[in-house]
Amino acid sequence: MTGRRRAVFILVPLAILFLPLAVYWADSATSSDEVARNVTVSGVPVGGLMEADAVLSVQAHELALKQSTGVFTVSGQPFKLSPSSIGLTANTQGAVNDAMRARRDANPIENFLSWVASFGSVVDVPLEVHFSDDAIDTQIDAWEAEAIPNPAFEGSVAVVDDSIVKEYPREGEKIERSSAREAVISEMSTLDKQGPPLTVVIATPTLTNEDVDAAAAEMALMIDDDITLRSNEVGFRTSFTANQLASAVRAGPSEDGATLDVYFDEATVLDILEPRRIEFEIEPVDAAFDVDLETNAIRVIPGRNGTVLDVDALLVEMKRAALGDGTGEFPLLVGAEPAFTTDEAQSYSSLGLLASFTTNHPAGEDRVINIQHMARDVDGAIVQPGDEWSINDYVGQRTEANGYVAAPAIINGVPYCCDHPANIGGGVSQFGTTLFNAVFYACLEDVDHRPHSLSFSRYPKGVEATLGFPGPDVRFRNDTTAPVIIKTAYTDTSITVYMYGDNGGKTCRAETGEPEEIVPFEEEFVADEEDVLVPGDRVKERSGIDGYLIRVDRVVTYPDGREEIDLKLTWRYSVLSELYTVHPCEVTGEPLNCPIKLPSVKGTTWATALQALQDLGMLAARVEEPVDDPALDNLILNQEPAAGEWVAPGTTIRLVVGVFSGDAGTGDG
Repeated sequence: MTGRRRAVFILVPLAILFLPLAVYWADSATSSDEVARNVTVSGVPVGGLMEADAVLSVQAHELALKQSTGVFTVSGQPFKLSPSSIGLTANTQGAVNDAMRARRDANPIENFLSWVASFGSVVDVPLEVHFSDDAIDTQIDAWEAEAIPNPAFEGSVAVVDDSIVKEYPREGEKIERSSAREAVISEMSTLDKQGPPLTVVIATPTLTNEDVDAAAAEMALMIDDDITLRSNEVGFRTSFTANQLASAVRAGPSEDGATLDVYFDEATVLDILEPRRIEFEIEPVDAAFDVDLETNAIRVIPGRNGTVLDVDALLVEMKRAALGDGTGEFPLLVGAEPAFTTDEAQSYSSLGLLASFTTNHPAGEDRVINIQHMARDVDGAIVQPGDEWSINDYVGQRTEANGYVAAPAIINGVPYCCDHPANIGGGVSQFGTTLFNAVFYACLEDVDHRPHSLSFSRYPKGVEATLGFPGPDVRFRNDTTAPVIIKTAYTDTSITVYMYGDNGGKTCRAETGEPEEIVPFEEEFVADEEDVLVPGDRVKERSGIDGYLIRVDRVVTYPDGREEIDLKLTWRYSVLSELYTVHPCEVTGEPLNCPIKLPSVKGTTWATALQALQDLGMLAARVEEPVDDPALDNLILNQEPAAGEWVAPGTTIRLVVGVFSGDAGTGDG
């Protein structure tokens, strides 16, 4: 045999041997992200599918299971069962994960052999189907109640119409639970429903008549008198009346079924306690600081954990008290910790006064009620490092229900009182200004504030703030590493805000420029609608306020003496006219067709009176009247309207003129 023939003889068998391996390797390379050939999930073909497509296929099978109603027979009576009623779910993703590993989870040789086998055999991956055990038991209970006329009974004790009623155990029939559960799970896990019958067996009660008698005797003792429970921890005391205990007492088989337990029902007991829950389940209380405003000494007020009712222990304690001397402990568990603990508060040992600010006001005004109300609300507020704090967030909307009253406020740039919703809480802008100044001089970070639209002499120019809800607001950030404590104090004529904390020793001052671009106020007139004023009279309704631009810099001084400006404030105040009420003819500022106060022309000559009236723009009507005295000749005897009355220009005045005839009378002599 030649060498060439010998080589061919060797290579051909090798090629035949390696050809399947080459095909396997090529097939594996092109289908590595697919389920292997001839793999199913509970009979659902998924071989050759990408993972996402395989999941969709198995999910479709799960949906079909959820829509496939089962039928079970109990004592010859059929019952339908919906998969949703027993909580059917399937682990579709887990099954697909197992399918992706099928034929590929061994060593290379075994994987190759599995690949070869895949051309003639199927690997089926099971789909895990889950149900609610409690729901299955509930369903079996319902079937027993409907299909079994003589069910087994373990006995019972209950309070009915204030009497303890006993029912003794009796033998009967029941569905055999273990096989029934298995049948339900098996049937509802497949689409190939068979409608199996469930096994019914004779059931002999575990409990005896003596067990029922013992439970009844214990129940009688548990509800024969009131009980009282106390918690010294929160100072809570409550009593359960005998009637309440009777409404809550229950009896049922123990976990092992060997005895009949008597207990108090949790839901009923909690319903009885619910109206008083806030008395014993206490919310946690943050640690706080007590500040002596005279000495600036700061003392920590300890915080307190919340409390939660220990329900299980309560039911045990109620039974112990009911069977004992009628008293017991009201059991509570430690609840949530406060957000700001005592240890945290005590860790800040360098707190001191950062700044305070006071503004003044007249005593006794309605606005003072609001200012002082807000001061009480804010007093003691704590702002943790890095946190923002705002008046509106902390206090909320000012309403009459919250104790605020109507008072003057600036609405649309004009002082107004008092039938507008914004008037409720009017005046609290003074508190906002006072607090903002305390923030300013404490060197804390200003986040949001807005000065008044008008300049008021009682506030620092440019360093003041107005309030409204939901805005404007006064908001600052505690940009220090220690808490900031806000304290307030007030008198009949002043309000003061204090800021305590540790800002690293910084101090702040204001450098206020002179007013710029001043716009002087002008006079404004409104007509007297009550017809009280006469021309020339005026009643001042409000003072005028100049408008101007103001600039204020906050200068920070550091402990090492270094200074810098960290806040530049610029604000333009609006102008407000000085307002007067005048006679309607003078609202333009110049008299126009004003009525005239009629002078007296009585006793003057007709010519003089006529001229005087004409000079005033009046007309005259001459009415002659004979007189006996020549001295009254041609003199005005009377006028209508009378002197002192106000009449419109052009009014005709009726003048009565005396006329002497000159005839002298003679007597008989």
